[in-house]
Amino acid sequence: MKDFFLNIRYRIEYVAVLVLYGMIRLLPHGALRIPAILGGAGVWLMPTFRRMIIANIRTAMPEKSEAEAVRIGRRSCYHVIFNLFEFIWLSGNPRRIERWYELPEDITARLKAHVAAGERIIFVNPHLGSWEASGLMAPYYAGVRMVAIAKPVRNPYLNRLLNHGNREKEAGLHIIFARGAIRAATRALREGLGVGTLIDQNTRVRDGGVFVRFFGMPVASSKAPASLKHYCNAHGIPSVIIYGTSVRMPDGRVRAHAEWLSRPFDQYESEEAVIQELMDISAGYIRRFPEQYLWFYRRFRYIPPECPEELLRRYPYYARVVKPSFFNRRGR
Repeated sequence: MKDFFLNIRYRIEYVAVLVLYGMIRLLPHGALRIPAILGGAGVWLMPTFRRMIIANIRTAMPEKSEAEAVRIGRRSCYHVIFNLFEFIWLSGNPRRIERWYELPEDITARLKAHVAAGERIIFVNPHLGSWEASGLMAPYYAGVRMVAIAKPVRNPYLNRLLNHGNREKEAGLHIIFARGAIRAATRALREGLGVGTLIDQNTRVRDGGVFVRFFGMPVASSKAPASLKHYCNAHGIPSVIIYGTSVRMPDGRVRAHAEWLSRPFDQYESEEAVIQELMDISAGYIRRFPEQYLWFYRRFRYIPPECPEELLRRYPYYARVVKPSFFNRRGR
């Protein structure tokens, strides 16, 4: 009986979201600002989110005043909602994509060169600007065939709509899910596909994570980009790591930015060193566009053991020192 009512709830949620999808796609682009303002204000008015947003901004950039943190936080809520609505509005419509999403010619040329050389591209994305746009532009403009790692939605109907229905409208992009993602990603690399990963998610060491510095603070991050590159090298698969982010510019268009590692992969002393460079690149872009970063996420959740006292004081209210189980399941 419980499953019956849960299924009914899932179907109602699906229909409600489907109606919202339809309404968004019918709006003119300028009108998307109205629901985005309302949605962003709704997020900001939630005390739990507002407290977390301000704490994260002050942790990352303690030089910011309370007033600056509030301004950045409010704009961040708006940008996240607007980019979500815009992605729905653009998806599957080439004329809209070409009007509002821009992949600069130099980046397009380099991506096409990697594709022509048979190199698998391991994309590294932050939750900055329209991170969905990066997964759309590379296949659309440069012919990159790739898979992107996503977290599944509990509602199976919404999961099909959001992850397979909406995100996979662009040819060349396929969604794989976080559970078993590394196995699916290595299979994709063997089959000639690129892989898109998100750099700024909390990952326990026992699940393939590592502590690196983010705005000077130790945070847990996935080693997936470096581990996948290491796998490619070990199996003779040509590949390249590219950091990419897509942010909104003053003209209203979303423009892609890309960075390549500063030296060949085999010249880094460890996978951790690769992830650290990628995190440094990410922090640089976030400093340039702080209003477009996703601040309502517990990014500074994990504190490493024996953290220096001066850093310990900087962590936000929700952070906790990790237990042995963070490093090894047998530590539970």
